[in-house]
Amino acid sequence: MTKPQSDSTIAQAYQKGDQVKLILDKELGPDNHLHGRTGEIIDVDFDDAASVTGDSEDNFIYTVKLDNGDVPDIHFRRHDLKKVEE
Repeated sequence: MTKPQSDSTIAQAYQKGDQVKLILDKELGPDNHLHGRTGEIIDVDFDDAASVTGDSEDNFIYTVKLDNGDVPDIHFRRHDLKKVEE
């Protein structure tokens, strides 16, 4: 039996406290210096970016506190992050 789409989206969303690695465009993005850094999700916000992209995961906006204590003045989307297994 398959799960409904909403359960799948919830299961894939990251939560506060999750440890993540930043996966950013290493050549083109202005935030590429953060690529490969690790940290903890400290806030999750929402918008309606999915109305443009068609991907419901794009509605989640993550704030990450890096392991060195810095909190970049940018927010990340699901595709910018990879969960670090503890």
